[in-house]
Amino acid sequence: MFEGRKIKRALARVPKAEEGEKRAIADELVSYGDLAIMYTADELRYNRILYADAAHLFRRLYKRDYLDKFVQGLGDPKENIRLLFKETISKGGPGVVPLLIPYLAHENHMTRRMAGEIICELGDPSIVEKVVPFARHQNRDVKKSAMDVLCAFKSPVATAAILPLMDDADSWVRRKAIEAICKLKDPATLPALKERLPDEKDAATLTQIIGVIGESGGPADARELIPFIRHQDMIVRQAAVDAVIAAGDASVIPALITVVSDEDVNARRGAVAVLNGLKDSRSASTLIQALKDGDWWVREAATEALSDLGGGKISAMIMELLHDPDEGVRRSAVEFYCRVRDPAAFDHLLALLEDTDWWTREKAIIALGLIKDPRAIEPIGKLTGDREVVWSIPKALATIGGEAILKPLTALLSHAQKQVRLEALRAVATVEGDAALDLVKEMARDPDGEIMSFALKQLREKTGRIWLIEDVTAELDRPGRKTGGLVKRRFQAKPGERLSEAIMVVDMARSTDIADTYGDGLAFELSGALTELIIPLAEEEGLQFAKSTGDGYLMTFADPRRAIRVALRALDLCRARNEQTEAKRIINLRFSLNVGETRVDTTGDRLGAAVNMAFRIEGVKKEGMTPAPGGMAPDELPEVNRVLVTEAVSKELANYPEVTLRLTGFFELKGFTGLHRVYQARWAAPDGGAAAA
Repeated sequence: MFEGRKIKRALARVPKAEEGEKRAIADELVSYGDLAIMYTADELRYNRILYADAAHLFRRLYKRDYLDKFVQGLGDPKENIRLLFKETISKGGPGVVPLLIPYLAHENHMTRRMAGEIICELGDPSIVEKVVPFARHQNRDVKKSAMDVLCAFKSPVATAAILPLMDDADSWVRRKAIEAICKLKDPATLPALKERLPDEKDAATLTQIIGVIGESGGPADARELIPFIRHQDMIVRQAAVDAVIAAGDASVIPALITVVSDEDVNARRGAVAVLNGLKDSRSASTLIQALKDGDWWVREAATEALSDLGGGKISAMIMELLHDPDEGVRRSAVEFYCRVRDPAAFDHLLALLEDTDWWTREKAIIALGLIKDPRAIEPIGKLTGDREVVWSIPKALATIGGEAILKPLTALLSHAQKQVRLEALRAVATVEGDAALDLVKEMARDPDGEIMSFALKQLREKTGRIWLIEDVTAELDRPGRKTGGLVKRRFQAKPGERLSEAIMVVDMARSTDIADTYGDGLAFELSGALTELIIPLAEEEGLQFAKSTGDGYLMTFADPRRAIRVALRALDLCRARNEQTEAKRIINLRFSLNVGETRVDTTGDRLGAAVNMAFRIEGVKKEGMTPAPGGMAPDELPEVNRVLVTEAVSKELANYPEVTLRLTGFFELKGFTGLHRVYQARWAAPDGGAAAA
């Protein structure tokens, strides 16, 4: 008891002691023998000394005679205490390993584990024989500790000791033995592992076994794994795919042919993934057959594999598929030529520019660009008005190169979409000569800052001088200059300007419900479909401003007639589209129109009360309607696929024969006092009545 107090007093001086005094304290503690070990550990446990000081003291206190005391510390509940004991024992060197082996049977599981870790770190294969008896111990946990150590040394003796445990009466031991054998990765164990494949039910264990066979086996072993490509568990299937690729060669291709035509799409995907990984030309015919698969993933993987193989014979076989009646097959075939350049496919790709499928047209443009044949410039240029593929044209033309690409690019330099203009400008900048330089100068006056900056940068690089926008303006407006005005400009408002405009709001109804039910991917797809549908219509009517609202648009036009034509034509197109698509991809729209003063901010956005009223009208519901004489009953108000206009718009359209207006009722609008008349607009019927909505 008195020695314990002395030890505590000595340890209490450690935190403030200098190096010399710490050495003296250590000498004092050594004099108390193994009694000081646990007291020192307790000081660290309660954070009364630093870990470094405790480690220094432990190194001084350590003796092999005290090994049992130090091993007891390996089972301490606190991790830093266990680490302190482990590091101290480890500093005893390889000589301590034989003394630790008996502790593999210790009753404390943490002590067993930590002792095993030290043995693995310091030992060598010579100790395996001494560990083997513990693999036959009656206690399952001791067997597990022994297997962990045996796995670290990967010797034939270790393999021989663990293999019998795969037949142990205890299912838990059997599973741990399989895991241990998998860690050994000894080719000699493959027969035993393969025996367990048919009956193994645990997916995690099955995955381990398959992985080892793939890593250590050969083509014959790979063939035995092919049935697991059909496994119901996704992780097992992927493990089988990876293993067959790793161990297999062309000899597995015949066995894969039946899987490529399996009813299960996941099996087909796996088989094609293997063929892709093998990258053997003998799989070409099977992969080409996979291009006709009904699953897009199978087609994509087959296309990728065929692209990697390349070759004239493969290209010749795929060329025939460019005219397949199946849209999916044509897509896969043309994608091949976006990855493999083959001038022999030129005429076939040229024909695809008139394909009914936009995706096929777009990929044909890209593939023709890669071939770099100038004959493709004019046909590609005819598609500058095709809103579905216009994005791909500038880069394809730039890849072909030459002054001839400037003509179709000029049309794109005035495109309503900023990104199209920017890509067209990038393509123009690849062409040398005065004609291209003139176009770059004109684009320096583009209202978008990014495009302007890029154009000025290109002028500097092409001419070797710094250009300011004032220099460009002076150059283009110089008297007698004949090349100005090549690029047509859209309407552009100046910041702070006040305009009288027709304001249209379009909203994709229930977009939040779509995202919640089907995911953001479908919602984004439908938003893109709306953009493709309405932007071209708006541009035809002289669109002055457009801003996405996430699931719709705010747009302005010079007068309400232009706006109403856009809204009603968009509803017609949307109705036709919905009749040909599945239920979840149906788009329902709501339009609202107002007319009045807008204020232009520094970004070109439109602000003001007239804009706010347009947004308020878009969201009105029958519950908020006050019936008006001659108006609708609340239940007659459509929830979706409608065009509602304010009273101001109704007056502007009063003498417009193409449209008929019907009063819906009165509504209170947030932010606006009083009741406001709202009208529904529809096409006028040929007989002067209202066309069906």
